Amino acid sequence: MQRIILFLAFLFICCKLTAQQYSFVHYTPREGLVNNRCRFIYQDSKGKLYIATYGGLSIYDGSRFTNLTTENGLADNLINDVIEMGEDSVWIIPNANKIHYIVKGQLRDFVPTDGFCPGINQLCKNNNGIYYALAEEGLFRLENNRFIKMPMDSIFNGQLIKTFLQGLQIGNRLYILSNPNYKLGCANLLVYDLPTQKLIACNNNGCITSLIKGYDNELWMATVNGIYTPGKIDEQSKTIQLKPLSTNWTIPKNLSVYSGFVDKQNVVWLVTPKGLYRIKNNEAALFTTQNGLITNYQTFVFQDAENNMWFANNQTGVSKLSNQQLAFYPYSEPGYSASDIFIPSSGDSVWLHDIYHHKLVVLFPDGNRKEYENPHEALPNLARFVSGKTNWLTCDKDIYQVQLKADHKHYSLSKFYHDSTATVGFSNAIIDRNGNFVAASDKLIVIAGKKILAAPLNYMADQLAIDKDNRIWVVTRKNILYCFEISGTGDNIKLVLLKKFPSIINAAMRSITADRSGNIWIGCRNEGLFCLHFDNIVRHSSRQITALNGLSENFISYLYCDNDDNIWACTPSGLDKIKRVNNNFLVENITRSNNIYFPILKIQQTANGIYWIMSGQGLIRYAPDHSIVNNWKPRILFSEILVNNRQTTNGTKSKFKYFENNLVFHLAAPTYVDERQTRFSYLLEGSGNNSWSQPSSNASINLVNLPAGSYILKAKAIFLHGLYPNTETVFTFTILPPWWQTTWFKLMASILMVSFIFFTIRFYFRRKLQLQIMQIEKKQAIEKERTRIATDMHDDLGAGLSRIKFLSETIGMKKQQHLPIEEEITSIRTYSHDMIDKMGEIVWALNEKNDTLEDLLSYTRSYTMEYLQENGIQCKVKEPDSIPDLNVSGEFRRNIYLTVKETLHNIVKHAQATEVFIVIEINHWLTIKIADNGVGIDNKYLVRTGNGLPSMNTRIQGLKGSFMIENNNGTKVIIKVPLDV
Repeated sequence: MQRIILFLAFLFICCKLTAQQYSFVHYTPREGLVNNRCRFIYQDSKGKLYIATYGGLSIYDGSRFTNLTTENGLADNLINDVIEMGEDSVWIIPNANKIHYIVKGQLRDFVPTDGFCPGINQLCKNNNGIYYALAEEGLFRLENNRFIKMPMDSIFNGQLIKTFLQGLQIGNRLYILSNPNYKLGCANLLVYDLPTQKLIACNNNGCITSLIKGYDNELWMATVNGIYTPGKIDEQSKTIQLKPLSTNWTIPKNLSVYSGFVDKQNVVWLVTPKGLYRIKNNEAALFTTQNGLITNYQTFVFQDAENNMWFANNQTGVSKLSNQQLAFYPYSEPGYSASDIFIPSSGDSVWLHDIYHHKLVVLFPDGNRKEYENPHEALPNLARFVSGKTNWLTCDKDIYQVQLKADHKHYSLSKFYHDSTATVGFSNAIIDRNGNFVAASDKLIVIAGKKILAAPLNYMADQLAIDKDNRIWVVTRKNILYCFEISGTGDNIKLVLLKKFPSIINAAMRSITADRSGNIWIGCRNEGLFCLHFDNIVRHSSRQITALNGLSENFISYLYCDNDDNIWACTPSGLDKIKRVNNNFLVENITRSNNIYFPILKIQQTANGIYWIMSGQGLIRYAPDHSIVNNWKPRILFSEILVNNRQTTNGTKSKFKYFENNLVFHLAAPTYVDERQTRFSYLLEGSGNNSWSQPSSNASINLVNLPAGSYILKAKAIFLHGLYPNTETVFTFTILPPWWQTTWFKLMASILMVSFIFFTIRFYFRRKLQLQIMQIEKKQAIEKERTRIATDMHDDLGAGLSRIKFLSETIGMKKQQHLPIEEEITSIRTYSHDMIDKMGEIVWALNEKNDTLEDLLSYTRSYTMEYLQENGIQCKVKEPDSIPDLNVSGEFRRNIYLTVKETLHNIVKHAQATEVFIVIEINHWLTIKIADNGVGIDNKYLVRTGNGLPSMNTRIQGLKGSFMIENNNGTKVIIKVPLDV
């Protein structure tokens, strides 16, 4: 199946190579850039790229683009300059009289102390740390947050001094480009002396396009006629002459240069109408659309901290060249096809086989090539070439010897072996360490000298491998691994099967290679790459590498071990380099990182370390330059934090309310060698999960519905290519609990609960004590009432009974003496009636059924009317229409009744009244007013005589009431008692 795929792939490609193409990576609005018309690029100390465009500012951190426009607060979408002013503070200069700055992820406005801001085109920092603003209005110095205009004439040597575009400090002089008339592509040169703060010279030829900082702090000027440097200043005319750049540079003469750049490797890059020139080691190379650029005209050249080259243009966005050592040679002419690529051991020449024209093509290290033709012998199928002591060619079931002719133009084939019993053709052939030819189909064939050795494999084998001990390892599509050894010499040479490993890997095995550490690497159809460690031929351990670890994909079609013991995996999606460091496997995507997305079929390495890679669209030459030293170490950053999908100030807020518990953290680890090889993992301490998340290319962490608590978010960036060590960062934050779960609330609730329990218990025991006291008081009241009843019965009934007894004895004595007894009988009758009344009063007072206010007033009113009527006194009673249903105590009833009774008795006995007026009022008090029309009472008499009035006063005071007597046209007694007694 694989042979058919390879054949069809090469059926439509061609072998003849065109000019090399470089692997540019392009960034456009499709990738997230804010606008395709780019002006320049700036990188801050954290590694973030600021791409200024005509349509806003894009901030690229390797994971995503953050775009700022007027909708986000910019004063203008056209960005003139970007400069880092301090730790986490980047100034943005828009094309307006305004300055913005970004601090902790927030865009803010810088307001000078006097409110004045010029229209700045460039902000320069001199060697003393002073900032100069090159503006439309002139030159300004930033001092104490104010822009101070530097003294400068408006006309110098007849030249209008206005509209400063670009400045560059060389020594103590600031060289300024001025374009006062806004002429397109033309600018004058001004020389400003910083110590004296004076303009000392100018050049107004108007042909300068930009200033370039060249070698050794030298000033270069790009002009429409080439590169110039400043000459001497004429003191008299105050002009400065321009002189051509030294002829030591291989720069084409009279070349129109728009701008330029000298990188850290002293490579010169020049932007010209023809394209982008690179001058390295006095060798000039032109980059155009023919070798990878999207457009020939670039506006800006920039080198980042990792030595990647960036090119901005105002048409198609930004292009990146991260690997200048990788060049692609596409097949150009139809009718040509390379079926194989082979580099002999310890050789530097590359052999290609052209199946359609039956040619062998040799590419020499010096760039020359040689072609060997064989027009008479047509091979019917895909052929593979290998070279050892003899040159060999395999095709289908045949093995040919290749003889190169002496004319160096032709070759011939002689069939050496034909396998008539094979079910499949030869898919792979190699040369072992002794120069023997080894090939595999459904059997293993070894050609040692003129002897042919064979061993059955029983199924198709795709690739062979020779280990460090010259053993042969073969995998078949039936998932069987074989290990063979060639033993003996001469006629005694044998092919010996050392061991057979059936189903050593539960996967569809396709490719195999061996490294120098005793490991056998096996590539599979869908399960990635396995590293099997053998001690002799005893398996000890195995490791698996998949796309999760950084592979381009899990189908490994071809494996190769290079001179540095690195493993190269060819896949339908690209080429990967696997390097083992401290028992860790580092995966570098060689082709994908360079924007090459072709199926990779085979790779070979020359003795001088150059790799030749055969793809589905042409050849790739990769010459790693180990001389480039890169000290950059990316740091992982929390580029943005969202709380409930709203941005928060980055890194300053670490406490969130209980409803702010949906957090999104955007991570970044600025590196641009291959951004897609960066993986992120995180661990959230405090969540109960103590395991790191599975590394992922997703640079966002979503935390949803976090409960209240303290958390430590640890984030880690893993660089699968191994160029940088892993880096970690920490963000500590707290989700505050709701107020009902706060400590103070719980404390207050606990206090209230304890207080409630305390007061409940206290109330219970106090109530219990009160009930006990009430029971005691009730018992005491009963005892008191009993005592009172006994006293009343003794005083009232006892006295009456004693009188009746005395009168009865008197009657007996008078009967014996025959004296009249009517008077005594009348007295007995009177005393009996009094005793009956008093007994009724006592029973009425003791009956609980009468414990209502209405019963009290009814009984008292009945007694009053009856008593006064018996004594011939008229009585009028005024009382409320309705009497409240209130209970009163027996003592209350008795004292009120006896007080009224005593008052009526005094009226009958002393007042000589004919009428009595009684008024009853009920509110919160019971008020009884008793008035007569009698003679009244002398107040002096009240004080010195009788016990009745003091007794009544005592009774009413005992009820917490008042007893008053008014003497005015009769006597008025007022009884007032509270009803809650």
